[in-house]
Amino acid sequence: MDDIHAIVEQINVQVQHIFREANQLADYVANTAINKEAKQVFFNFNQLPSRGRKLLNIDKHKIPLVRIKTRRINIDNNGQHA
Repeated sequence: MDDIHAIVEQINVQVQHIFREANQLADYVANTAINKEAKQVFFNFNQLPSRGRKLLNIDKHKIPLVRIKTRRINIDNNGQHA
């Protein structure tokens, strides 16, 4: 990590965390690459798997993907919060 920090400072870049939901295409491509033994190269849009085409279109049209966090509420037999 120290080496990475030193390189980042030398080339004057800013690193920022992005939730997966904000860049599902990059997440999809990374996971696809990890799960495949052979290298895959796509030369055009139609060669992408359907999920990749869908995510690319969502990104191209700047459709927001919202991260929703749900909270589980336990209710006992009397209808009271447990």
